[in-house]
Amino acid sequence: MVSGVVARWALAVALLLLLAPGGAAGATLLVDGAFEPALAAAIDGAREEVVVGMFLFKADGPPTNRARAMVRRLGAAVRRGVRVRVVLETARGRGREVAVINHNTAKLLRDAGVTTLFDSPRRRSHGKFAVVDGHLCFVGSHNWTQSALRYNHEVSVEIDDAALGRELVAYADRLAKEGQGPVRRPSQGRRR
Repeated sequence: MVSGVVARWALAVALLLLLAPGGAAGATLLVDGAFEPALAAAIDGAREEVVVGMFLFKADGPPTNRARAMVRRLGAAVRRGVRVRVVLETARGRGREVAVINHNTAKLLRDAGVTTLFDSPRRRSHGKFAVVDGHLCFVGSHNWTQSALRYNHEVSVEIDDAALGRELVAYADRLAKEGQGPVRRPSQGRRR
């Protein structure tokens, strides 16, 4: 709970700084379609590590799907020797649809060599963030879906800050630790 508050607080402070006269050094507002190319460039330039915490990562569909392109980018980073791990939402009950989508994407990520983990199904993780090389932080409303990356009105922030990067990576690690243990793939429908 506290780390979720920290993440929301960091986003609010970043937005306030960006709106202040002169903006904030090291922070860039990424509205709508500006998010994907900024994130893609950061992942493509990653040298050490990419850590992602994502509520919804929907990479199904055709190869032109923008979220699927993110899977390919993350896999290319792994092939360059970059450590990449993604922590996804999984849930029971009402969140089952999101869990099914994320488990499908997890297979694609694992096939690409990406370490893929899940949070605890007992508590929803609604965060959307990525940290590249410990200091480039992307935090905001963008899920990694075709809709969010191409069609929706979304707002995120890129913040170049190693302290925030450490906090977000620690938060992702905590989510993954809470989700340790057997994670059963949610069923896609009822069996008859």
